[in-house]
Amino acid sequence: MLIGAGAEVALVARRHDVLDELAGQLGDRAHVLAGDLADPAGAEQVARAALDLFGHVDVVVNNAAYIAGGVRGEDESLDQITTTLNVNLVAPIRIVQTLFPSMKARGSGSIVNISSMVASVGIARFPQATYAASKGGLNAITREWAAQWGRYGIRVNAIAPGFIETEMTSEVISVPKVNEWILRNTLLPRPGKVDDFDGALLYLASDASRYVTGQVMTVDGGWTAR
Repeated sequence: MLIGAGAEVALVARRHDVLDELAGQLGDRAHVLAGDLADPAGAEQVARAALDLFGHVDVVVNNAAYIAGGVRGEDESLDQITTTLNVNLVAPIRIVQTLFPSMKARGSGSIVNISSMVASVGIARFPQATYAASKGGLNAITREWAAQWGRYGIRVNAIAPGFIETEMTSEVISVPKVNEWILRNTLLPRPGKVDDFDGALLYLASDASRYVTGQVMTVDGGWTAR
């Protein structure tokens, strides 16, 4: 969607082969920057690589996520806890801190953090305690960054998804009992699809939301409105 709107986009993930395949589908405005965001140093490196590539970054979408899904809170290992917090919270912080000076110097920038509805509601049937904590932290830092950086023309917002069919979630969502439970609890009776975010992301990334900052936009089919 961002490329379709005219952006040059840096694609960041661990798997270089997957990124290369995606970049091939998206065309010459998609650029591959492979890196492991579970490592805080790796997060800083890809942010610096983006600056080297583009000279400046106008929009940051913190979309990477890790979830130790299905593990009860009392059973999460220290490694699972650390990896979840590093990918979901520490990496966005280090990326944005690295890019902040250039945004401040230009007097503009839009940061969009991809949070989750579990930052505000509990979903015990699909245990994800540390994931929920990491997304709650992301919501909090969205508001705090917005408060600190609005004077520099930098806007910071978040999108909070509900159940979305992605590579990470599709196997769970497709289980009949899980799918039935999702449909029963969602006002729009279907799981979300990736392109259901296009409108929200385009709005927050662009000047259409030039007077919007510090907000969390929920895109969950009405789950949290029940």
